[in-house]
Amino acid sequence: MRRLRLGEWLAGAGGLGMLIVLALPWYGDASGFESLSVIDILLVLVALLALSLPVLQATRRSPALPVAAAVLCVAFGFIAVLLVLFRLIDEPRDGYEVAFGAWLGLVAALGITAGGWLSLANERVPGGPPGPAPELRPAPLGS
Repeated sequence: MRRLRLGEWLAGAGGLGMLIVLALPWYGDASGFESLSVIDILLVLVALLALSLPVLQATRRSPALPVAAAVLCVAFGFIAVLLVLFRLIDEPRDGYEVAFGAWLGLVAALGITAGGWLSLANERVPGGPPGPAPELRPAPLGS
Protein backbone atom coordinates (compact mmCIF):
# COMPACT_ATOMS: atom_id res chain seq x y z
CA MET A 1 0.00 0.00 0.00
CA ARG A 2 3.00 2.30 0.45
CA ARG A 3 3.63 2.17 -3.29
CA LEU A 4 0.27 3.71 -4.17
CA ARG A 5 0.23 7.33 -5.24
CA LEU A 6 -2.64 9.80 -5.57
CA GLY A 7 -3.42 8.68 -9.13
CA GLU A 8 -3.86 5.03 -8.19
CA TRP A 9 -6.02 5.93 -5.17
CA LEU A 10 -8.20 8.17 -7.33
CA ALA A 11 -8.59 5.60 -10.12
CA GLY A 12 -9.42 2.86 -7.61
CA ALA A 13 -11.97 5.07 -5.85
CA GLY A 14 -13.51 5.97 -9.22
CA GLY A 15 -13.74 2.32 -10.21
CA LEU A 16 -15.33 1.29 -6.92
CA GLY A 17 -17.62 4.31 -7.10
CA MET A 18 -18.73 3.37 -10.62
CA LEU A 19 -19.70 -0.13 -9.51
CA ILE A 20 -21.72 1.29 -6.61
CA VAL A 21 -23.28 4.10 -8.65
CA LEU A 22 -24.59 1.71 -11.29
CA ALA A 23 -26.83 0.19 -8.62
CA LEU A 24 -28.28 3.62 -7.72
CA PRO A 25 -31.21 5.28 -9.55
CA TRP A 26 -30.20 6.90 -12.85
CA TYR A 27 -33.64 7.62 -14.33
CA GLY A 28 -36.64 7.78 -12.03
CA ASP A 29 -36.45 4.65 -9.90
CA ALA A 30 -34.49 2.60 -12.47
CA SER A 31 -30.87 1.85 -11.63
CA GLY A 32 -28.03 2.16 -14.08
CA PHE A 33 -28.09 -1.60 -14.62
CA GLU A 34 -31.82 -1.50 -15.43
CA SER A 35 -31.89 1.56 -17.64
CA LEU A 36 -28.68 1.16 -19.66
CA SER A 37 -28.48 -1.64 -22.19
CA VAL A 38 -24.86 -2.15 -23.30
CA ILE A 39 -23.33 0.92 -21.71
CA ASP A 40 -23.64 -0.58 -18.21
CA ILE A 41 -21.46 -3.53 -19.24
CA LEU A 42 -18.86 -1.18 -20.70
CA LEU A 43 -18.88 0.94 -17.54
CA VAL A 44 -18.39 -2.17 -15.39
CA LEU A 45 -15.40 -3.19 -17.52
CA VAL A 46 -13.89 0.30 -17.20
CA ALA A 47 -14.48 0.17 -13.43
CA LEU A 48 -12.71 -3.20 -13.19
CA LEU A 49 -9.82 -1.80 -15.22
CA ALA A 50 -9.59 1.16 -12.84
CA LEU A 51 -9.58 -1.21 -9.86
CA SER A 52 -6.71 -3.15 -11.43
CA LEU A 53 -4.45 -0.07 -11.52
CA PRO A 54 -3.82 0.18 -7.75
CA VAL A 55 -3.52 -3.60 -7.49
CA LEU A 56 -0.87 -3.71 -10.21
CA GLN A 57 1.00 -0.74 -8.76
CA ALA A 58 1.06 -2.31 -5.30
CA THR A 59 2.12 -5.78 -6.40
CA ARG A 60 4.47 -5.34 -9.38
CA ARG A 61 8.14 -4.45 -9.23
CA SER A 62 8.28 -3.65 -12.92
CA PRO A 63 6.47 -0.47 -14.03
CA ALA A 64 5.32 -1.95 -17.35
CA LEU A 65 1.91 -3.28 -16.28
CA PRO A 66 0.96 -0.35 -14.03
CA VAL A 67 1.87 2.11 -16.78
CA ALA A 68 -0.14 0.13 -19.33
CA ALA A 69 -3.12 0.04 -16.96
CA ALA A 70 -2.81 3.80 -16.40
CA VAL A 71 -2.79 4.46 -20.15
CA LEU A 72 -5.87 2.28 -20.57
CA CYS A 73 -7.57 4.05 -17.65
CA VAL A 74 -7.07 7.39 -19.33
CA ALA A 75 -8.32 6.18 -22.72
CA PHE A 76 -11.27 4.10 -21.55
CA GLY A 77 -12.06 6.51 -18.71
CA PHE A 78 -12.48 9.27 -21.30
CA ILE A 79 -14.77 7.00 -23.32
CA ALA A 80 -16.77 6.32 -20.13
CA VAL A 81 -17.10 10.08 -19.56
CA LEU A 82 -18.45 10.47 -23.09
CA LEU A 83 -20.89 7.56 -22.65
CA VAL A 84 -22.25 8.94 -19.37
CA LEU A 85 -22.51 12.44 -20.87
CA PHE A 86 -24.41 10.95 -23.80
CA ARG A 87 -26.85 9.30 -21.39
CA LEU A 88 -27.25 12.53 -19.43
CA ILE A 89 -28.17 14.40 -22.60
CA ASP A 90 -30.24 11.66 -24.27
CA GLU A 91 -32.21 9.77 -21.61
CA PRO A 92 -33.04 6.18 -22.60
CA ARG A 93 -36.33 6.20 -20.65
CA ASP A 94 -38.85 8.74 -21.89
CA GLY A 95 -40.76 10.67 -19.28
CA TYR A 96 -38.24 10.10 -16.48
CA GLU A 97 -35.94 12.73 -15.07
CA VAL A 98 -32.24 12.15 -14.65
CA ALA A 99 -31.59 11.01 -11.07
CA PHE A 100 -28.52 11.66 -8.92
CA GLY A 101 -26.93 8.30 -9.82
CA ALA A 102 -26.23 9.44 -13.38
CA TRP A 103 -24.42 12.54 -12.10
CA LEU A 104 -22.42 10.45 -9.66
CA GLY A 105 -21.56 8.14 -12.57
CA LEU A 106 -20.09 11.13 -14.38
CA VAL A 107 -18.02 11.99 -11.30
CA ALA A 108 -16.79 8.38 -11.06
CA ALA A 109 -15.84 8.32 -14.76
CA LEU A 110 -13.97 11.61 -14.36
CA GLY A 111 -12.19 10.16 -11.32
CA ILE A 112 -11.06 7.13 -13.31
CA THR A 113 -9.72 9.34 -16.10
CA ALA A 114 -8.00 11.79 -13.76
CA GLY A 115 -6.54 8.96 -11.68
CA GLY A 116 -4.99 7.34 -14.74
CA TRP A 117 -3.62 10.70 -15.86
CA LEU A 118 -2.11 11.46 -12.46
CA SER A 119 -0.62 7.99 -12.29
CA LEU A 120 1.14 8.58 -15.61
CA ALA A 121 2.30 12.04 -14.63
CA ASN A 122 3.97 10.91 -11.39
CA GLU A 123 6.90 8.56 -11.96
CA ARG A 124 8.06 8.51 -8.35
CA VAL A 125 7.24 5.29 -6.50
CA PRO A 126 7.04 5.72 -2.73
CA GLY A 127 8.43 2.75 -0.88
CA GLY A 128 10.10 1.43 -4.01
CA PRO A 129 13.76 0.58 -4.39
CA PRO A 130 16.08 3.55 -4.81
CA GLY A 131 17.41 4.24 -8.26
CA PRO A 132 21.01 3.54 -9.20
CA ALA A 133 23.62 5.99 -7.99
CA PRO A 134 24.90 8.28 -10.74
CA GLU A 135 28.35 7.50 -12.10
CA LEU A 136 30.82 10.21 -11.13
CA ARG A 137 33.38 11.15 -13.74
CA PRO A 138 36.15 13.75 -13.64
CA ALA A 139 35.65 16.93 -15.59
CA PRO A 140 37.25 16.92 -19.04
CA LEU A 141 40.55 18.72 -19.30
CA GLY A 142 40.76 21.70 -21.66
CA SER A 143 43.19 21.57 -24.60
